[in-house]
Amino acid sequence: MIANLDKYGRILIPKKVREQLNISTETKLNIDEDGKRIIIERMEDESPIIEKEGVKVFTGKLKGDFGEALENDRTQRMKKLLGQD
Repeated sequence: MIANLDKYGRILIPKKVREQLNISTETKLNIDEDGKRIIIERMEDESPIIEKEGVKVFTGKLKGDFGEALENDRTQRMKKLLGQD
């Protein structure tokens, strides 16, 4: 593949490559050099789950609308606690 830099020094990664490597605008890339070669590598995603005060906490971004699913889950847990399941 041949690519050119724009006047700001940017290069476009072809859509096919972005899709194959699951690269989006949120993806962090590591850029390194090796002689005359430029190496661009997709960085591994950090785990969205951290431990805070002994409790595992999800810190990532949710994809989609989970409002209804969350409400259904709460309803089911309440029914179970009240012995109504």
